[in-house]
Amino acid sequence: MTIVRFPLRYRIKSEVRIVLLLAWCIFLSNTINAQNMNDFVENRSFLITEKPQKVYKSYYKDGQPYQGYFSKGNIEFPRVDYYENGVIKFQYSLDVCQMVLGADTFDESQEVEEYQMNEEEYDEYLKNKYKPRLNIKSVYENGKIIDGYEYEEMSSTIFSKKIENKKITELHIDVFAMHYYQRTSMILKGDTIIIGSPTLAVEGNKFQVNLLKKDNYWEIQYHMNDEYIGSKYFVIGETNHLPKRSIFFMYDKNNSTYGYGTSGFQDNLNSFDLINITNVFFDKPEVFEPDEMDVFFRDLIDAIIAETKRGDETYPKEPEKYRGYLETGDHGDIVAGIRFFEKEIDSYYEEYKEGDKVKKEKIDLINFQKVFKNYLSKVRDK
Repeated sequence: MTIVRFPLRYRIKSEVRIVLLLAWCIFLSNTINAQNMNDFVENRSFLITEKPQKVYKSYYKDGQPYQGYFSKGNIEFPRVDYYENGVIKFQYSLDVCQMVLGADTFDESQEVEEYQMNEEEYDEYLKNKYKPRLNIKSVYENGKIIDGYEYEEMSSTIFSKKIENKKITELHIDVFAMHYYQRTSMILKGDTIIIGSPTLAVEGNKFQVNLLKKDNYWEIQYHMNDEYIGSKYFVIGETNHLPKRSIFFMYDKNNSTYGYGTSGFQDNLNSFDLINITNVFFDKPEVFEPDEMDVFFRDLIDAIIAETKRGDETYPKEPEKYRGYLETGDHGDIVAGIRFFEKEIDSYYEEYKEGDKVKKEKIDLINFQKVFKNYLSKVRDK
């Protein structure tokens, strides 16, 4: 074994150089940290249940999110986006209904006794107790959520879209006011959209609406506490297959013909609407044209959100021209009413009473409007 001995003077110079090098590294590190202070953030205001940590770190690059957990939303409804190398990967959130009703709160005495925390653990427990617990994980692909929840907010309302395999399968509408909260849910199950309110159900009012396509029209079936109370009908185009036991209007709008009808409803039918789908049909009937249910559901959700944002101050325009008013029987047969028929040579209208045709006269659609309004006035005056 060979031992190399350095002169004392050399060893001192080397030690000085090491000290100076360490000092320079510390200075350089502090300078870099000072320059990048705005590019590094620590957050302790939330807890991700999948990845519980005392501190969640995030790093920016060129002013853009690059790595880690980035908080968004607000204190009332927090969410967190997770990035890897500048690419957004996941969103962490919590159910709005759970947040409002406090479903994730704990019995403190039971929890402390059960786990027999020491002083340090108890202090940490208190710090975390009131943090929002983000327990919903959503997956991004190319900047869009393809699995999980996508949120849209407006004043006093949060829209939560549940997405599965890139398709929307549920919409939850949470409405807030002073001392008031209500959730309305729309869930796509097969060929039916089920609308209900879990918050009303908790109060003992089980109200459910089923929207489905039957033959050549859409039907909304209303049920209260499992009892059928009425239906609404939407038809695109002229039809001779009328819904049964209904009052049915036909009209023109935007160069197309539509039909709207109701059946049942002993009380005010407007009071039964959790979501005003009727307004959507009057304002944007083209939404009801797609044959694929998932496409219709997506378009309907977009229209409902737009309708909600518009508010109650504005209403859909009246139909441009009416084509008929009909009352139907048990098999969709005409019991009473009036209807315009447009033919290439001669157009005319027919009037019905007690299941029979009692009148037929030639007329064009413009002049039929006056006849129609006079007939409707007589019906309403009965």
